[in-house]
Amino acid sequence: MNEKMKRPLGIILVVCLVVSLLAGSVYAVSRYFEDAKGHWAEEAIQILTDKGVISGYPDGLVHPDAIITRGEFAALVARTMELPEPSESEVTIHFTDIAGHWSEQYVEALIIAGVIQKGDFGTKYLPDEPITRMEMIRMLVRAIGKGDHDESCPCFTGFSDDGGLRDEDKACVCTGKKYGIVDGYPDGTVKPDGKATRAEAFEMLVDADKAKEQIKKEEPPKPEDKPSGSGSNSGGSSYVPAPQFSFTLPKTAYTVDEIEIKPESRYVSGVTWSALRNGLPAELSELADGALTANGGKVKFTQTGSITLIATAKNSRGATVTHEQTISIYPVVTADFILPETAHTDTAVAVELSTENLGINSVVWSLHKDGVAADIGQALTGELDSTGGTVLFNAKGGPLSRFRTN
Repeated sequence: MNEKMKRPLGIILVVCLVVSLLAGSVYAVSRYFEDAKGHWAEEAIQILTDKGVISGYPDGLVHPDAIITRGEFAALVARTMELPEPSESEVTIHFTDIAGHWSEQYVEALIIAGVIQKGDFGTKYLPDEPITRMEMIRMLVRAIGKGDHDESCPCFTGFSDDGGLRDEDKACVCTGKKYGIVDGYPDGTVKPDGKATRAEAFEMLVDADKAKEQIKKEEPPKPEDKPSGSGSNSGGSSYVPAPQFSFTLPKTAYTVDEIEIKPESRYVSGVTWSALRNGLPAELSELADGALTANGGKVKFTQTGSITLIATAKNSRGATVTHEQTISIYPVVTADFILPETAHTDTAVAVELSTENLGINSVVWSLHKDGVAADIGQALTGELDSTGGTVLFNAKGGPLSRFRTN
């Protein structure tokens, strides 16, 4: 009887295993969105769906032709980069309108990774507003680790509508085009301020992933990327966020003013400082006294004019970011003149004014009589200008404490 029972049990066991395997295969079936069928971005949609980047809407559709918002795009980029959940202490930029928004964690993760940087969006991120194509390009170029552009590149994008772009944005378009992220439109434009559909965003995200693979092939392996020989088969290096570095200068200062520079930085291993004077390259050591390091420092600008201070910060992988601030430096104006200790009301007095660093500035004269401010037009006769003049005192009194220059 036991022998007879063995065969049916074996059959049941085999059947159960087959059913189990078939049941497991059900969960391996890819998700498919009905409104993606036949769409020009169908392949990109399926790639991102299989990776878990796209989850669709509650109605079971992906809505490829809908305009994509800033919040939606932030979520897609963060998922594509597989960024960890952000830590509040690491967030260096605080938008006033994302607290409690569903995209908050994705936006903050991109801030930590250096994909969203100070000055990109102001104080508000506006997560429910459409994102522009330029904003998308900027974020994706940073996401592939190419936020720092070769300064020798002429940045000829080939697009007819790039004339209004800032140099740094034109560099992003140039890089995006180089790596196939930016294709432009048939009319030869890139439409940097235009809105984008979700399908366009999907295509750009897939192209950005392809760009990463291209970059890996172009760049020689760094020592820290090589296997240690310990038998580990992790096969890759750890992710290093893009460097973040910024500082603030006052708009104006004098040559006697000491200025303290306190940078805000993250993921920075070194900083190189340089400068421009009136738009031309200049040695920082010839423009200012003091020293600057990665932690900033104190400087006193000794040369006048428009001074642009430039910091180029890099992370441990050599990726760099540049930040600059411009300040107008003015000379300290000095003025001096001598009056006789006494004078008569009928005697002309010559006032010789000597100035230093007056430049185009004007001289304003005032008068104190017996220690009290007096009307200079009533107190004396004559004209005083930036070189002095000859005057007659109209009334007795004393002492006339001083003339002042402003």
